[in-house]
Amino acid sequence: MKMFPELIKFLFTGIIVLFPFNIFCQNNSDPICGTVTSAETLDYFNTLKPQLKHYEAAFMSSKKTQKNGKSISKNYIPIKAHIIRSSNGDGGMDTSELENAITILNNTFGNAFMEFFLCNGINYINNDSFYHFKSNQEQSLVDANNVSGVINIYFTETIENASNEYVCGYTYNKKNYDVIVMQNGCAGNDSSLAHELGHYFSLIHTHGADNTCMTKEMVNGNNCSSDGDQICDTPADPKLTIENVNNFCRYIGTETDSNGEHYTPDTKNIMSYSMKGCRSHFSEQQLARMYAYFMTTKNYLACGGEDAETKISESTNIKIYPNPISGEVIYVKQTSNKEYHSFTISNLMGQVFVSGKLTNNPIHLSHLPSGSYLITLRSNNSKMVKRLIK
Repeated sequence: MKMFPELIKFLFTGIIVLFPFNIFCQNNSDPICGTVTSAETLDYFNTLKPQLKHYEAAFMSSKKTQKNGKSISKNYIPIKAHIIRSSNGDGGMDTSELENAITILNNTFGNAFMEFFLCNGINYINNDSFYHFKSNQEQSLVDANNVSGVINIYFTETIENASNEYVCGYTYNKKNYDVIVMQNGCAGNDSSLAHELGHYFSLIHTHGADNTCMTKEMVNGNNCSSDGDQICDTPADPKLTIENVNNFCRYIGTETDSNGEHYTPDTKNIMSYSMKGCRSHFSEQQLARMYAYFMTTKNYLACGGEDAETKISESTNIKIYPNPISGEVIYVKQTSNKEYHSFTISNLMGQVFVSGKLTNNPIHLSHLPSGSYLITLRSNNSKMVKRLIK
């Protein structure tokens, strides 16, 4: 009778011993981030710093005085999703996976006053060559499919960079070039898509711009604004890997800086190279930097049609009430010229629930599930998007 409990104990111990090994193996095979922060990019960021500091200060002030002071309006940021499939239409990211990815992004970026939504549906690209994508194909892919004025995110099965390495995704820090390429598997892991969008909005890896050298940022933070990721509330990072982060997301490395001080990096920061399952948040100053970069460099983003300009705003001559929706109807009141003549109400994926002509009559929403929505108001030559909460 004693042998059976001992056997169970032996098997359980074996599973515990093997479990971390399996986790490490899985993470070791994960594709890396393919975004390159060049010296040219760093110089570009330095030229923007005076403007960035202005908006960063406004962001921090708003955070401190949200209850008593003027708050910052949320920015609604359009995404054009390009789902790449095989030539016969097989494969590709599922729409439910895309919806989940956008939901995760909005939970992650909400504190940066950002909310992403799908602009004008999904573009499906059926092409075997792009399905297993190599970065030297980018120009032909972008030339044929890019939409101006929105963030174009291309979701594909695999991505291989110029060094023949498989990468999770990559992007650029260029004005008026709004491209992110993501591997399908990485897009759904809760942190990699947010990581690439962090790069898109100017964030650097927490270990610094160079992936091959140890950071020069000091543990005491003396050079935090000029070295490492140039953000001062992210601890100096010697470059996190599966070798120095354990399965409990704890840093177990022994590296020291040039003063001999041991690093204590944040293993849960989204812009680190920690295990993808550990990464869950941006720091407050990272959020401020992304907000400032949007306001200075990317504030042209707007979801327009072929011949229409889209304004996305929370303070205009349009009043929508009650919002949040407390009953079964809402009213839309135009306080000046009645230029908008029709409306649609859709979710963040672009699925339309209600549409019609804009009148003084109430819009009935009793069948609308609880959640976050966008109401789009259209005129002859423009459209406006505002947020609805139910």
